[in-house]
Amino acid sequence: MKINRKGTFKLFGRFLLERGKINEEDIYFARALQRKKNRKIGEIAVETGLMKDYQVEIVLTQQEDEGGLFGELAVNMGYVTNEALGGALLQQEDTHLYFGTALVENGVLNNQELIEELKAYNLEKLVYLKNVRAGA
Repeated sequence: MKINRKGTFKLFGRFLLERGKINEEDIYFARALQRKKNRKIGEIAVETGLMKDYQVEIVLTQQEDEGGLFGELAVNMGYVTNEALGGALLQQEDTHLYFGTALVENGVLNNQELIEELKAYNLEKLVYLKNVRAGA
């Protein structure tokens, strides 16, 4: 399923690529590190006893067939409550590796460069959002 990003601001990786700060290979390896380190909500649900392995597989199959977010599907299917899902999502967020941090861990940028690039990215994004709101 392709995510529709039409009308949204470019991702941070695309921004860095356009500025010549990173290349396509850097993006690939940063994403690979994120996939390796970022925990999936189904994994957390099993580890914490909220769901069984087979339930996660059922939700994943439904997700492949219909799309949607894993947590919402799990709640709709009666496997977890909204409250339990909220706790699992907080746990997932606590350990999330962001793209910029992955670039630092891979030695592509240092912390100061990341901070400067995030400032420039956010400034450009603010201008973009201001123009969108003004109807430009």
